[in-house]
Amino acid sequence: MNETTSNSVNALNAPLPWQSAQWAQLSRAFAANQLAHAYLFSGSEGLGKSLFAKSFANYALCLNPIAQDAAGGLADTMIACGTCSNCLKGGLGNHPDILIIEPEEGSKGIKIDQIRWLSEFVIRSSHSGGAKMVIIQSAHLLNANAANALLKTLEEPNDNTHVILVSDHPGRLVATIRSRCQKVAFQAPSADIAADWLQAIIGTGNTDLLLNASDMRPLIALRLAEGDSLQARAQFLQGICDVKTGKKSPQQVLALIAKNSESEVLQHFSVFLSKLTKYSLTGIIDNEGDPAFQSMYALLSPPKEKQLAQRVASSLAHFYTEVEVARRQLASSTNPNPQLIMESILWQWSKLSLQ
Repeated sequence: MNETTSNSVNALNAPLPWQSAQWAQLSRAFAANQLAHAYLFSGSEGLGKSLFAKSFANYALCLNPIAQDAAGGLADTMIACGTCSNCLKGGLGNHPDILIIEPEEGSKGIKIDQIRWLSEFVIRSSHSGGAKMVIIQSAHLLNANAANALLKTLEEPNDNTHVILVSDHPGRLVATIRSRCQKVAFQAPSADIAADWLQAIIGTGNTDLLLNASDMRPLIALRLAEGDSLQARAQFLQGICDVKTGKKSPQQVLALIAKNSESEVLQHFSVFLSKLTKYSLTGIIDNEGDPAFQSMYALLSPPKEKQLAQRVASSLAHFYTEVEVARRQLASSTNPNPQLIMESILWQWSKLSLQ
């Protein structure tokens, strides 16, 4: 394990620096025996919601919690010690009182059999004599039958059993499930907090570029710092600029997508469009030092006529919505065709008027 990887492992322990408020809220509720039976953790991908859920589950079962300020965090809250028998089992992912539900390998959805197992888990006695914790990752991928089965469990909660649903797309959960969960929202950190955290992991490097490329989502920025992801992003964004100037066809840009997943490519496209929309209205340039954006602002000059500027911005905003719909389709459990989705998006982009 190299130094960067080792630092990454050490830094990826929740609460992360931008999660202090959420951790304080839940840890104090737990200490006062007022923890809700169900929570919904929501927020964009790349903010560490899943890490938070796992770390909090370990804390809830920890035999010797320690003060958070002793670990360099905020005072008056507690975290897991990391060394007791429960923490060691939880860290290895085999504590009998922690159940993690997520889409099975090869499946894009959470199935009813998994929720039936959850239902059996919650009625069992605790092995350690304390709380039992359930974490449902990507909860928006519950299929209809699984969602109905989960709803029954949420309607009849068991004492000292807590269910945490984690979702990047909470609006796709059925309203009856959302209504039975207390909401905990996670927000992107400030630039200073994100940069300090990322710099501590990767050492020397252009953290500003990585954070701008990730739309200020630190875990995505960390992923971009590894391998050639940043270079592949730059090639794709240059490619979509070349489509608008006639230097490349949509088919040629499709070939670039093989270097990144379709979902990741569309995330880059979304950031691109939001920056371009802002520029069309204000003339303000963001990410001036980002080589991937050097060709972007050349695609249009901010119109001097306000009505024309608003029309261009409206077209870009509408297309941004189409890209976000495509991202949701790729993340759904309906087995979409990624190539057809990308072909449609690139074709729409090639026809979009920026004048």
